[in-house]
Amino acid sequence: MKRVISPQSSPRSPTRNTPSMAGRDAGRRRPSSFPCLAAVLVLISLLLLFSAFRSSLAPQNRTAVLLLPPGSSCNYSDGSWIRHPDLATPRYDHTCKEIFKGWNCIANRKSNALDILRWRWQPSHCNLPRFDPLQFLRLYRNKNIGFVGDSLNRNMFVSLVCMLRRVSGDVKKWRPAGADRGFTFLSYNLTVAYHRTNLLVRYGRWSADANGGVLESLGYKQGYRVDVDVPEPTWAEAPMFHDILIFNTGHWWGAPAKFDPTQSPMLFFYEGIPVSPPILPEEGLDLALKHMMLYVDKTSRNNAIKIFRTQSPRHFEGGDWNEGGSCRRTKPLSPEQVEELFSVEKNGTNIEDRLVNRHLYKALEGSSFRVLDISHMSEFRADAHPSVAGGKKHEDCMHWCLPGLTDSWNDLLVAYLDNWKN
Repeated sequence: MKRVISPQSSPRSPTRNTPSMAGRDAGRRRPSSFPCLAAVLVLISLLLLFSAFRSSLAPQNRTAVLLLPPGSSCNYSDGSWIRHPDLATPRYDHTCKEIFKGWNCIANRKSNALDILRWRWQPSHCNLPRFDPLQFLRLYRNKNIGFVGDSLNRNMFVSLVCMLRRVSGDVKKWRPAGADRGFTFLSYNLTVAYHRTNLLVRYGRWSADANGGVLESLGYKQGYRVDVDVPEPTWAEAPMFHDILIFNTGHWWGAPAKFDPTQSPMLFFYEGIPVSPPILPEEGLDLALKHMMLYVDKTSRNNAIKIFRTQSPRHFEGGDWNEGGSCRRTKPLSPEQVEELFSVEKNGTNIEDRLVNRHLYKALEGSSFRVLDISHMSEFRADAHPSVAGGKKHEDCMHWCLPGLTDSWNDLLVAYLDNWKN
């Protein structure tokens, strides 16, 4: 017997989020014998309407309430970039061996490689402590920290490792719990590892069976099978090993160069059975997030800290990565330029981070996971990508120079970890 799973909405008619209309006339008021009471009620109603209207306009990629640590009144993710001419000294040497060649903007002589470091993130209502690697090693002695996700999480992992190696060279390199790479700082018994996974869930090539099936009956001949309830083996053991887990996913869910909707579509499976009728990638993402969060909750260590990092923004201008898009700015964007580049309503090239974050926040609502919002602070930094210095056929406007922006991500991570720990 074939099990058929129906999505909540048809792929041909995805649900649109539209602002509520608050301007309809509520009707003519009747004379009242209690004018004071009526005036109070009208005032309360207007305040409620204004509050609802303001909430409907709030950008959905900004920090959620659950991001703030218990007892903390500071939202580190809300702020602006301030230039400090004296901050041009890198936090670690560009000769750190873990830096991927294409991200090493100093070695590759990117014109603004050092100027990138002169900008410091300043939260609006407090100060963001600068990462202290020696203090971190002492505080997180005997702990295991795992980054699970795509190459943008590797970007962040490398930043942390290079900062720690600057103060502690007694290091063992190995691959704990199936990690792509990992380091144990032996003097502190602290392990930091990176588990590579593009979608979090298992996927692989699929071809039509000669004997037919659900997908074959719909005309599918090939594509990628994506099992929304099965973790990719590269990180399946990570929750049992790590005390702190930092997850991300998103970039590959909208990658037509790999998952071409016509030639090689994503075909979703649940409990080994094709989801039918087939669903769109964004609906598949919702299912994957749901089931992977359940998996992590079921298999993680007691008192483990589970974090989802929000989407890292891209900064392609003049076209996408395969259309001649570039990122050659030499200073951060203004708030107006950020909205021009990332507005979902304008449906531009770089809206990926805000769209993915909507799915992420929806999945994490009421969960045991914490959110690390790096999206807002990163949207300003069109100047901090490798660009032409990445050594690729096209400009790299997705990854980040190292040393660079992801050092500030780790400032943010450590500030929240310290608060959560206390």
